[in-house]
Amino acid sequence: MKTKLAIGVLLLAAAAFAAWKLGSSPRPASSPAPSVAESPDAPGTSKPAADLPLIKVGHVGHDHQIALFVAALDAPYFKKNYGVWLEERKLREVFDLMKGGRRLARIQIVKIGGGSRMPAAMERGDVQVGFGGIAAFMFFIDKGVPLRVISPLHTGGDMLVVRKDIEVSDWKGFLEYVRNSEKAVRIGYKAPVAVAKVIFERALAAEGIPCSSAGGEEKPGSVVLVNLQGGKNMVPSLEAGVVDGFVMNQPQVSQAKVRGIGRVVCNLSDLPPDSMWKSHPCCCVAANLDTIRDYPDALEALLELVVLATERINADKALAVELTSRWTRLPVEVERDSVPSIPYLAEFTPDYLKGLENWAK
Repeated sequence: MKTKLAIGVLLLAAAAFAAWKLGSSPRPASSPAPSVAESPDAPGTSKPAADLPLIKVGHVGHDHQIALFVAALDAPYFKKNYGVWLEERKLREVFDLMKGGRRLARIQIVKIGGGSRMPAAMERGDVQVGFGGIAAFMFFIDKGVPLRVISPLHTGGDMLVVRKDIEVSDWKGFLEYVRNSEKAVRIGYKAPVAVAKVIFERALAAEGIPCSSAGGEEKPGSVVLVNLQGGKNMVPSLEAGVVDGFVMNQPQVSQAKVRGIGRVVCNLSDLPPDSMWKSHPCCCVAANLDTIRDYPDALEALLELVVLATERINADKALAVELTSRWTRLPVEVERDSVPSIPYLAEFTPDYLKGLENWAK
């Protein structure tokens, strides 16, 4: 019940920041945004740096959240075509959020871990806006933490990977492998409330496969879930034989595939029960209530950039791959495999809303 209530509240909060799309018209490409000096209302409206509100924006650093990276790295495009952009002040870290030549806020981009680390950092006040997993945000909202989800980032993008020598290529084959195994099959995950872990556990339960946590008895024909303490440990743990596979978001899936360490079994969006995970919500943008109340103009501009960057990503995947590789510093080959596998969006579509309802079940 609490989760259903939280979903209703977060959607109301998000709706307040969607209104700009109804009344705003993108600046044509031939009409660049005015600079602060050129803007008619620049005097007195473009705040000096000392007077700008500081909004710390957390991200996990993987390519489910590339709307932020594209907005930061492709700033000249957004400035020229739409008049809203991030003006870099310190390489890849500090930006001024600009709209129509006005400085709205100073943005500090901070890398935070995945899973519950993002909402925990927001609860502590370390960051005010977070790009992170919906499951962890909903868990913290249920606890009464004053956060709201204000935009989706994508759906799907989570997969099951096994060692290269385990010759299964779909969910049915994986189930058969587990049932016939003479020992428990060890599957890694990155965090207790990670989206991939939640889906995988539900799917195993629907199929009647026994599932337990590492540290207990490991029985043949069962799955043991191993907390690998973060996404960075997935591929090394698979390579070292610590686990037989992992459930994880991109780009670790493509890293394992490109390096020849693992094989992709299936997309978790296709798992039971009853196809409930199709187009499932994964990463999103959340903000704390104080920031929503105190800086609505800045959040509106930031969300506008998220929407525009998402459109840019979907219109030019090659550019998205290049910019993502620059930000994550992963090989282009990895991002070329990863980015096209993720359905990016920045609006609450009917499928997305249905997915939110499924999280409440």
